[in-house]
Amino acid sequence: MNTADLDAAWRAVDTPAVAGGLAGKPAPGLDPELGVLLALDSRQLRHILIPVDEAAEPPATVATKGLEVTVDDLQADDRPPRRYLDIACRDTTMHANFTVVAAEIVEELGAEAGNSRKILERILARWRWFWDTPPEGLTDAEAVGLFGELWFLEYWLDPIDDAVLQAWTGPNRDRHDFKWPAASVEVKATRARSDGSASHRISALEQLEDPERGQLYLFSLRVRPDPIAAHSLNASVERIRRTLSDRAELLHAFDERLALLGYGPVHRDRYDAPIRVVAEELFRVDGQFPRLTRSSFVEGEVPSGVDRIGYDLELVACVRWRIATAPGSQARQLRESLHS
Repeated sequence: MNTADLDAAWRAVDTPAVAGGLAGKPAPGLDPELGVLLALDSRQLRHILIPVDEAAEPPATVATKGLEVTVDDLQADDRPPRRYLDIACRDTTMHANFTVVAAEIVEELGAEAGNSRKILERILARWRWFWDTPPEGLTDAEAVGLFGELWFLEYWLDPIDDAVLQAWTGPNRDRHDFKWPAASVEVKATRARSDGSASHRISALEQLEDPERGQLYLFSLRVRPDPIAAHSLNASVERIRRTLSDRAELLHAFDERLALLGYGPVHRDRYDAPIRVVAEELFRVDGQFPRLTRSSFVEGEVPSGVDRIGYDLELVACVRWRIATAPGSQARQLRESLHS
């Protein structure tokens, strides 16, 4: 369902002049006989009204700030009063998010009419993670970085299970993106230069420091915009979600991590840009690897007054530490060490 059509439908509704009143229009894309309305109240708050029978109860949902679901006898405009399942956005600043929620609800109602409670439970369970994601969405660099983490998750640690998701520590702002007792992996993704070379920004001294336990690796992904490429950030997200669709706990854990990183479906159009993977490389980081850490300074002390040390790592200087250019035996070893 096109969110622009829903947004336009809500904007076309006249705000009720009477306090507590409701006005609405049939939800575009649905059979009018279903009676689903996009409504506004006198405070210009948006509602989705879904007709239900007298015995209906609201779905079991986790409370989400600014999003309310009730069952009540309501009247919209001069339509006859009837019982509705009322999904209401109680915060006008969240209208963009609510419109995307509505698009998912309308699309699934069209495919599965008559099962509104189940549909809402499924959709709202997912949206409890994304509701408060930053309204500005990810920057281009952040989107490429997340694409790199998902690429490593999907192609180097597949199949994704609870142990794999627990090892994905980047969303929790850990110093390494993946971590388990035998190994830590720092993932860096960047756009390739015109000559195919690349560098990665190492934003802190801790990023390439040895972990407390296990071997440290650097995974590098180089990408390039390509209008005919098959990959995109959204495509990666949806592919992984499909593989987890029959395992609710894992799916919720995956969505929670996406939200922690700032990804939300409200910006999905921006994340559809096709991406071609130019190169993927795994490096073993040892004592001779080109890097700066605290131990690079005398007695491990950063000079007084110096803060936030970052540097650019040229990949051409790292070739002798490269151990793989595609998931294969090294990926198998990583997966086996994670599950041992």
